[in-house]
Amino acid sequence: MKKGFTMIELIFVIVILGILASVAIPRLAATRTDAEIATTVSNIRTLISDLSSYYVVKGEFGNAKWGDVTNVPVRKGDRNLARQEKITQGLYDGAYYLLAGGINCLVIRVKDRDNTKTPAKPAYIEIAKTKGEQNNGICPDIINAEPIKAFLDLRVPGVTPFEADGAGVIVFEPSISIY
Repeated sequence: MKKGFTMIELIFVIVILGILASVAIPRLAATRTDAEIATTVSNIRTLISDLSSYYVVKGEFGNAKWGDVTNVPVRKGDRNLARQEKITQGLYDGAYYLLAGGINCLVIRVKDRDNTKTPAKPAYIEIAKTKGEQNNGICPDIINAEPIKAFLDLRVPGVTPFEADGAGVIVFEPSISIY
């Protein structure tokens, strides 16, 4: 007698594997989306923390470059990483982008303090939705994530963001030096 599987047994195994794969693949895709959202939220938090730390130590942003301030990957337009770009000078009045899923979902603008005006304008970071891209790919999920929504809803009296609609502002207070 020959040992082995019959054709019917092999077909049943293939059908069962196909059913399992049809259930598992969509769940894996959802996990990838959740991971991308979590990465973006983490990058925003790290970026704000890095910018705050730099500002507290230096008292201004001056000629700081992204590579000197943070390791969070930001881009200027569709170009490569903005590591050697000044953080307060970019496209559209200082705009840099945080990519998510290969799409420019969030605009980041950093403004240094301005003591030439009365009253003096503080340094701040603006986080805004990217116009035109916010309905593509993963962007709606990122914009609707609770921590990102909280950042986008932040308002500071006396500071008008570049993006009047859908932008949040976080103000950096000057450091207090103790000698």
